[in-house]
Amino acid sequence: MEIEVKASVNLEDGKHNGTIEKIEFRTEPYEYTDIFVKEQETGFIVKHGCPTLISEKTKLGKLLAKFVELKVGEKLDPEKVLSGKEITFMTIMEKGRDGNEYNKIVDGSIKPAVTTEKVTQ
Repeated sequence: MEIEVKASVNLEDGKHNGTIEKIEFRTEPYEYTDIFVKEQETGFIVKHGCPTLISEKTKLGKLLAKFVELKVGEKLDPEKVLSGKEITFMTIMEKGRDGNEYNKIVDGSIKPAVTTEKVTQ
């Protein structure tokens, strides 16, 4: 199989628009929810991770609360709540353990995109 060599893509630090493309859950080495965000202009996908625990004070709970009301005792499916949502988010470049730099979504920066409607007369 031949694979095309492509240029490296990185997002500039700052605010971006995008869409939540998919949600994945993992249990090793601990329960974690990965949120994959596709940046609107470049199509670049950035992964944002949260421990899989929902409360008003957890990272995942704070994110979900921007899209739905959290009620103690109620069950929520993060995939149903977040998938396909238009959002804004902030990124920064961060050095990984391997010494390479990676785009990272700033904690707490994912927000529903503000939509504007045109009024015609």
